[in-house]
Amino acid sequence: LCPSPHGDDMEVSSETGFFHQYAKKFRRTLTAQEVDQFAALTTDRERFAYVNELKWRVVNELPLEQSSPAKGKCLEKALKHKCEGDRALGDGEWAVALKCYNRAYLLLPEENALEKALLLDNRSQVLLQLTKLDQSLADIVRAIGYGYPPDQLATLWERKARIFQTKKDFKSAVECYDKTIHYLQQFPTGLPPEQLAQKLDDLKKLTDTVYYQYKNVQKYLEPPKGTRSFQPHLDGAVLYDSSETEGRFAKAKAALRPNQLILREKPHAAALLQEYSGTHCSNCFERIEVLYCCPHCVDVVFCSERCERNGCESYHRYECGFLGTLWASGATIVSLLALRIITQKPCAYFEEMRHELPELSASMTDKLPDDDYRKIFNLVTHSDKRTPEDNLVWTLMATMLNTVLRMANYSAAGEENNFLGYLLLHNLQVVNYNAHDVSEVQRKHANEPALSVAVGAALYPLLALFNHSCDPGIVRYFTGTTVHVRTIKNIAAGALIAENYGPLYTRMARSERRQSLATNYKFECGCEACAADWPTCANMNHAVIRFRCTGPDACHRPVLYDLHSSSQGVRCGACGHIVDVGERIRILREANMISRFNEANHLYQVGMYEQALAKYAAIMLIMDEVLVPPYRDYHMCQQGMRRCCLDMGSCYVSYPASEK
Repeated sequence: LCPSPHGDDMEVSSETGFFHQYAKKFRRTLTAQEVDQFAALTTDRERFAYVNELKWRVVNELPLEQSSPAKGKCLEKALKHKCEGDRALGDGEWAVALKCYNRAYLLLPEENALEKALLLDNRSQVLLQLTKLDQSLADIVRAIGYGYPPDQLATLWERKARIFQTKKDFKSAVECYDKTIHYLQQFPTGLPPEQLAQKLDDLKKLTDTVYYQYKNVQKYLEPPKGTRSFQPHLDGAVLYDSSETEGRFAKAKAALRPNQLILREKPHAAALLQEYSGTHCSNCFERIEVLYCCPHCVDVVFCSERCERNGCESYHRYECGFLGTLWASGATIVSLLALRIITQKPCAYFEEMRHELPELSASMTDKLPDDDYRKIFNLVTHSDKRTPEDNLVWTLMATMLNTVLRMANYSAAGEENNFLGYLLLHNLQVVNYNAHDVSEVQRKHANEPALSVAVGAALYPLLALFNHSCDPGIVRYFTGTTVHVRTIKNIAAGALIAENYGPLYTRMARSERRQSLATNYKFECGCEACAADWPTCANMNHAVIRFRCTGPDACHRPVLYDLHSSSQGVRCGACGHIVDVGERIRILREANMISRFNEANHLYQVGMYEQALAKYAAIMLIMDEVLVPPYRDYHMCQQGMRRCCLDMGSCYVSYPASEK
């Protein structure tokens, strides 16, 4: 069991797009007998084949088409943005210039190579001013690749040389200075002969100096630090188990304390929401600073050459030209992610495992990497718990997505593939019950309260196996598409490691929580908060303290003490042990909890999130020795830990202190 994207939005399409009307028209064409026949089907293969045979009745009502190449590209608009960028560049407004050049680059048609080269030259200058040296170098390389005018190449090579010199890559700097001299000699820049001779002489002297640095200084410098490769992490104390009632779930192999990082995972697949498709990288979900894009459409942007290459050579190769239509259809992120799971791999990849999928077991899939489709194939689908009407709509969506694959020539034959259609239907269900929103912390100003906002959705094979509790033991946060999971309370060995699918006991009464979970995730919650019907935060009785039993048999049950009572001892209703209330109160008083909590809050407010997190965790440990939840301070401390974790992930400030 796992939270689907957008919580209560358990649909494959919205009512605003054309698919909703298309599905209604298709439903009206079915006879009562056909509806009964469909309802009697028991497998997704049968459902897809049945609907796929009947869709011809309304297929002409489906305005599904691939947009023409370069749709959205516009030379005139691009040049307008470039002019605005040039003005900002001249005025030294680097951030403004970069935004203008990014927009111009997105809109420039691929065939306008010279304009692209000149634009990249200017953007490279801005990036150099912003000390984004690697990105500036990348733009120079691209500008040359697009056919930058040979008579002006000396300028680019000299800039490239100076960047390498700044980076202390003296060997590359020497090579670039040599190129600069070569192009100056081959294409004089219009300088008077004496000035040209002086410039060449200065460059040769500079080259000699840098060459000396290369031969005599370079060996003493630290080698440049490369990009650290991603390292997945699963704490050794996390164990995956299964039962008939709970399915597969995560539990603690050993005791876990608050603030332990127990999981760091890349997604099997991820997809952005439409509203963030122009501001975030389609491949890694990072905010765009330096824009890269698809040469044929304006529907996706990338943050780097690597992400551009990864996206355009895999999933976007087939989705290009169709994203606009899919958005117009009303297809939700559930549908887009179900499609992405397919398009990110070649058709042959799935064909090779066609006969293997029905025989998969947990012992086999647990050993597979996260990007292996078999890893996510057996995640829960609840196909037997939905109504035939729901199944009909979901199956029809799978036929539409399968049509996209056919039109995009995904399969070798270029024909509709019933096996792929079946996988799409299966994926829709897997995504709906196992995917997670990928969030970003957003603020208008740096010192204002933050809001965690979903920018897309992703499917994490290991995280998907964490079950729900209305009093979760973990918090998840994101850097790009990478999810990080930390504990926010003590979790005993053998206990469930639970996350939360939406409703917390502190905010919603048990009846509402159970109704929400039953509707959206097809189960009745039996977590401790529901079993004991814990009160919401607003309904907690702050005059009653829930002390932990200190009996010799390690009872640890709650012992309720009324603050208005004069008694110094309270008998445990479970084991009969008398708890010394005075001694318990003394421990809390000596721990100076209020001062500790205020210190943790201050550390958070000044941006020292890791230090604040450690403080909150220490408070949790002290409270857990003496008290038993639910109580207000326990909740407040967990909320502090959640805030810290979220701010350690992806964050965005709309109006930073300085834009220049």
